[in-house]
Amino acid sequence: MAYKALTVDELLGLMKKIQGEKTNTQFAADLGISKQYLCDIYNGRKVPSDTVSASLGYTPKVETRYIPSATAASEEMSRAPAPAKPKATRSRKRDSR
Repeated sequence: MAYKALTVDELLGLMKKIQGEKTNTQFAADLGISKQYLCDIYNGRKVPSDTVSASLGYTPKVETRYIPSATAASEEMSRAPAPAKPKATRSRKRDSR
């Protein structure tokens, strides 16, 4: 079966459609997840993992990754704050005699 969902809401609708007459326990077992995790997904407490999403045909609209180049990484390191200076130590007062 080839399904395509583009948003999490579409994915949830697709999951309920595929589940059909199966119980949550049976459907969770088919997906390889726990019943609690499936209920958390349905109730909006969790977002489906990549493996669950991929098994149901979910493809994200955009995937952005930041991979710094060697020059950008060295520039970021040069802008990093300097390490904190050690605290000044107090000298002991001498006993006055």
